Amino acid sequence: MERVEEYLEAIYDLQQREKKVVRTNDLAKKLNVRPSSVTEMLSKLSEKGFVEYQPYYGVALTEKGSEVAKRVKRFHKIFEVFFTDFLGVDRDEAHKLSCELEHHVNDEVADRVCMLIASSDCRACSDCDRTFFALSNAPDGQYEIMAAPVISQRIGFEPGRIILKSGNEITLILKDKKEEYTISHELASKIIVKSMEV
Repeated sequence: MERVEEYLEAIYDLQQREKKVVRTNDLAKKLNVRPSSVTEMLSKLSEKGFVEYQPYYGVALTEKGSEVAKRVKRFHKIFEVFFTDFLGVDRDEAHKLSCELEHHVNDEVADRVCMLIASSDCRACSDCDRTFFALSNAPDGQYEIMAAPVISQRIGFEPGRIILKSGNEITLILKDKKEEYTISHELASKIIVKSMEV
């Protein structure tokens, strides 16, 4: 599937840049492969419904192919931001690592990384709903805990729990009672929450 995704992503990039049907030779140059290899792959992609391909004319993504390409590009961007902004990895190395990872993760993994980066000043996705926050940065309101370090889980701050934030006071809402806590800014910065007031 990795090779399929590489082709779909390359076609998507060329379509966005050229705003027209993608030529086989342009795709061969971008992927650094022989035109005959491109022709063979395009026939397979067409059979699977990812592209509309006419020999000697060119190729365009179908809706199905476009969805896969956009998904892979989103994964790439999420990991690239994570590597550069959170781990301080050099941009070229981050790009290289993201190119590898984008084909080997699923939506759940990407969404979890996205939660981490969206809790700060996220720039990964233009259509992000920005409902995830680090608890320390979250405005007052009611939230569901999405991710938390083990140490906070020992006092009940674990994924799935509902909390209410008001200033520096955080109320953990349990089934039969409410418990108020004041936790350090450092710990609150490691707890990722999702707004329930959307």
